[in-house]
Amino acid sequence: MPLQIPDYHKMLDTLHVGCEAPHAYFIPYHTREAADGDRRGASAFFKSLCGEWSFRFYPSVGEVEDFLDGGFDRAAMETLTVPKNWQMELGRGYDVPQYTNINYPYPVDPPHVPDENPCGLYMRDFYMTAAQLEGKVAYLNFEGVDSCFYLWVNGTFAAYSQVSHMTSEIDVTPYLVPGKNTLAVLVLKWCDGSYLEDQDMWRMSGIFREVYVTLRDRVHLTDYFVKTPLSEDLSSAELQVELIASGTLPVEWCLVSPSGEPLARGTVTVKETGALSCPVSAPLLWSDEDPRLYTLYLEAGSEVIRARVGFRRIEVKDGAVLINGKPVKARGVNRHDSHPLLGHATPVSHMERDLLLMKRHNVNMIRTSHYPNDPRFLSLCDEYGFYVCDEADLETHGMQFVGNWGELTDSPAWTAAYLDRAERMLERDKNHACVIMWSVGNESGVGSNHRAQCDYFHAADPSRLVHSEDESARSMASRLASEDPEVRRAAQEDNYFDVESRMYPTLEQMGIIIQKSHRPLFLCEYCHAMGNGPGDLQEYWDLIRSSDRYFGGCVWEFTDHSVARGENIYASPQYTYGGDFGDRPNDGNFCVDGLVYPDRTPHTGFLEFKEVVKPVAAEQGAHMGQVRVLSRRYFTDLSDLTMVWHVERDGKPILAGHVVLDNAAGEEKVYDLFDPMKLFGICTLNLSFRQNVPTAWAPAGYEVGSTQLVLCDEAEPIKPTVLTTLSLTETPDAYAVRDGETVYTFDRVSGMLTSLVDNGKEQLSAPMVPTVWRAPTDNDRIIKVRWRKEGFDRASVKCYGTSLVEQSESRVAVAAEISMGANSRAPFLHATLTYTVTAGAGLTVSCQVQVREELDVTLPRFGMRLTMPEGCEMLRYFGYGPYESYEDKRRASRLGDFSLTATENYEPYVRPQENSAHAGCRFATVMSVAGQGLCFVADGFSFSAGHYPPELLDRTRHSYELKPERETTVIIDYKQTGIGSNSCGPELLPQYRFDEKQFAFTFRMKLAFESELDPYKEMRSIY
Repeated sequence: MPLQIPDYHKMLDTLHVGCEAPHAYFIPYHTREAADGDRRGASAFFKSLCGEWSFRFYPSVGEVEDFLDGGFDRAAMETLTVPKNWQMELGRGYDVPQYTNINYPYPVDPPHVPDENPCGLYMRDFYMTAAQLEGKVAYLNFEGVDSCFYLWVNGTFAAYSQVSHMTSEIDVTPYLVPGKNTLAVLVLKWCDGSYLEDQDMWRMSGIFREVYVTLRDRVHLTDYFVKTPLSEDLSSAELQVELIASGTLPVEWCLVSPSGEPLARGTVTVKETGALSCPVSAPLLWSDEDPRLYTLYLEAGSEVIRARVGFRRIEVKDGAVLINGKPVKARGVNRHDSHPLLGHATPVSHMERDLLLMKRHNVNMIRTSHYPNDPRFLSLCDEYGFYVCDEADLETHGMQFVGNWGELTDSPAWTAAYLDRAERMLERDKNHACVIMWSVGNESGVGSNHRAQCDYFHAADPSRLVHSEDESARSMASRLASEDPEVRRAAQEDNYFDVESRMYPTLEQMGIIIQKSHRPLFLCEYCHAMGNGPGDLQEYWDLIRSSDRYFGGCVWEFTDHSVARGENIYASPQYTYGGDFGDRPNDGNFCVDGLVYPDRTPHTGFLEFKEVVKPVAAEQGAHMGQVRVLSRRYFTDLSDLTMVWHVERDGKPILAGHVVLDNAAGEEKVYDLFDPMKLFGICTLNLSFRQNVPTAWAPAGYEVGSTQLVLCDEAEPIKPTVLTTLSLTETPDAYAVRDGETVYTFDRVSGMLTSLVDNGKEQLSAPMVPTVWRAPTDNDRIIKVRWRKEGFDRASVKCYGTSLVEQSESRVAVAAEISMGANSRAPFLHATLTYTVTAGAGLTVSCQVQVREELDVTLPRFGMRLTMPEGCEMLRYFGYGPYESYEDKRRASRLGDFSLTATENYEPYVRPQENSAHAGCRFATVMSVAGQGLCFVADGFSFSAGHYPPELLDRTRHSYELKPERETTVIIDYKQTGIGSNSCGPELLPQYRFDEKQFAFTFRMKLAFESELDPYKEMRSIY
C-alpha cells in the first residue's frame, strides 16, 4: 500500500517543518583539548551517521511503499553510501546523472513539479545509551540534501525541509530512546524549491553532505555572532560577541592570541540573550596573505565551543574595495562542489586539497558558485587565507525561456523562499573572517525579492559587502541610457548592492563601467577556462592593475565537473559530460570548463593563471644584469621568497645565482645580479621566485612564479661548407631532386612534396600539404560554426600548375600555384608554394598567400602538414615550453630548448581539441628512436607534433575514446589564431585574430641524423 505523505514539497508557503531556526555553525566539545583538534568526530557530543544506509529508489513518490507498516521488508533494500548522490551508483537504475546549464529538467510551471517525481528512501539504525541521552537535547543535522526530505524517527514523522545546500537541524529528543533508533528519510528529486536551484551543474539527488547528531546540555548556547570593529587607523579593535541561549546560562570566555597567549577572559550570564566584549590593542589583522586567527573559547555547562576569530575590515572608499585599508585585488575562481566518484559530495580532505592547490597557483578568492559550500570549507578558508563571496542557493536561469527571467524574483509569493535562503546562509556562515561578500544568488533576473535579500544582508551584517550581478547589470543599463548626471545619480542611489558585478565583459566595457559608476567593479565570472584556455588572462590583468577601481574577479571555473565511469574507475576513469547517460535536456561538455581536470590535475590554463597573477613582477633594469622587482602584495614583504636566476645562451646555462628578496609590500627595488657582458646568440635571463620557507601548501623551494627576460637575440650568420651537388630528374609526373643520399620528389599534378627519402628511409607517410584547420577548442565553439560554413574543415587543394623556376648544381627550385577551398564555396585563399633545395642545406618552403578579400572570418591557422612514419617519436624544439603555448596563452612557458616524445606531447582534455602547440619556435626536430629524422628552422613558428591529427581530434567526443595513430603528424605553422575564452566570454581580442589578407611564410627543413645535427648552427646558416 502506498505511503501517504504530506504535500509540503508542493506548498510554496511551507519551507520547513519541525526544524530549528538557522544559527552559526559550530560543534560543542567536552574539553578544550578536544576542541583544539578541530575534528568534530573527537567530540563526545558528536555522533556521525555517515556510512552505509539502507536504500530503495522509486521512480515516483506515488509508488513509495508504506515503510512504517510492520510488514515492510527492510532486508530487501539495497545499501547506499551517505554522503553520495544516488545517481552516482551507475548501473543500478537509480535515475541517471543529468547535466543541464539553463534548462529546467521538467515543465516550467512554478511552483508545480511533475507528479512523476523520483525519490529515494533512506533508512538507518543507530544506537544511543541512556547515559548519552540523560540531561541532553539531541539535534539531528543534515548538511545537504537535494532537493527536499521528509524525516521519520522511530516511526514518527519529525520534520520536512528544503534548500539543498543548507543545514537542516531537527530536535529529535522527543523521539529517541536508549538502545536502537531508526531513521527513515524520504528524499524527493524535485520540490517547489527546485525552481530556485537551476544552477549550471549536474542535476543529482539524495543526501550528499554529512548527517550527524549533536548532544547538547538542556540549557545551552544556541547561537553567537562575533564582530570585530577596528579603529580608523587599525591600531586597536574591540571583540564583540552577541550570545543566544536556550535559557539562563553563565558563560566563561577566553580570548587567545594567534601565538597562543591568553589575552582576556571573563564570565557573562546569558538570559536567553547576552553579549561580551573586550578591547584588543595592536590587533594582528587577518588577510589572504597573513591569515592571523585568534581563538575564542566559550565554556558553558559541560560544553566548550571554540571559535576562530579574524580581525579585519572590509569597506568601499573612493570606488575601491579595501581590506584593512588596502585596495586589494581578487585573484579568484568560481568553485562548484564536484567529485567524479561521489557527485556533489566532497569529503573534507577533498575540500582541503582544492584549497591547497589554489594556494599553489596564487588564488586568493573563491566565489561559492552557486550555493553555500560545506561549513567546514569556510573554516579552511579562514585558516589558509581566502576571501569568499558566499552565494545563496539560488538561480532561476531557466525562466528566461518562458518569457520572464525575473518572474520569481519579482513575485511576492516567492519572497519568503528568497529570504529563507539568504538568512540560512548568513546565519550559518556569519562568524567566518573569510566571508567578505554576501551574494543574493546567481542569474535569477531582477526584482523585489533581490532587494529584500539585500536589505536583509545590510541590516543583519553591515560589516560585509553585498553582491548582485543581475541587479548591478540592470542599474548600469539605466545609467548608460542617460547622460544626465542627475538621472545617473538617482539610479545609483536606488541601487542596493555594494559592487558593480559583471560576467565576461570586454575590456572596453570594463572601462565604461568604472567611468559611469561610483562603485568598484568585480568580475564575478570572466575568462572562461573551458578546455584549452583561457587565452586572455594577461590583458584582463593589465587592465585590472591599472586602477584601484577594479577589484579583480573570479575565473569560471575551478574544476571540470564530470562523472567517472569505466571498468577500472580508479586506475583509468573515463570522464563524461552531458548526454553521455541519455540525459535530456543536456548541455554537452559545457560542464568540463575548469582550470583543473576532475581528478584535480592542473590544466595548462591554471599554470597560465598562476603566472599572470603571481605576487611579484620583474623587468629589465638599467643594464642586462640588473632587474627591477615589484611586490604585488599589500600586507606582507617578500622576505619569504628567493629569486633564483640563471642566464641561458642557446638553451644552455652560463651564469646562475640567487638573492633573497626584501621588498616591503608594494615596493619596487632594484637588484644587481651580474656585471654587463658581451653576449651573442639567444640569451635569456630566467628568474624563478621560490619559497625559502615551507608553508602548509608547498615545501621550501616551491616556485610561486617566474619571469623570463630576453637579453640578446643576435648571432653572426655562418655560411656552411657544401660538399654535395644536386641532380634533377624530370618525368611527366614529378620532379626528383637528389642531394647526396637524400631525394626530394615533387608531384607535378598536385604541386606537393610527395616523397622524402634519406639514406634509403622514406620520411613521409603522406604528401606534405598546406592546412588551415585545427580541431576546434572549446573556446572556438562559436566561431567554429563560421569556420565549418566556409569549409575550412573539409578544404581541398587545387593546383593550377607546377614549374621549375631555378636549376643549378647548388639550387633547384620548384613552384606550385594553388588554392584552397571547399565544395560549394569559392576558394578562400590562393598561394604560391616555392620549394628550394639547396645543396647540403635541405629544403626551403616559401609560401606567398593571398586570402580572399571578402572572407569575413579568421583562419584557424596556416601551416604545412607532414605525416611521418611510425617510430618518429623523439621531439626537440627551441620555443615556448615546456607547456603548450599560443600567442595569447604562453605566460607559463619560457623560451628554451625542450625535449619530449610525440606521445607525451598531448594534453588530454576531456573533449579532444587542439592542444600542445608550441609558439615562438626557432627550430624543431622530429627523429626516430634511432636518431634519424627532420629538422625544421624558421624565424618564429608554431610547432605541433603528435599521434592525433586534427580530424581525429575533431570527430572524437572523449579523450578516452582516442586511439593514437602509429604515424606522427607534424604541423609547422606560420600562425594560429589565439585561444581566448569565447566559449562564454567575449570575442577573441583583435591582436590575436588571424585575419591577415596577405602574408608570407618561409621555413627550412633538413634531413639529418641526430648525432650529426647542430640545430643552432642550422638556425644561423645562410645560403
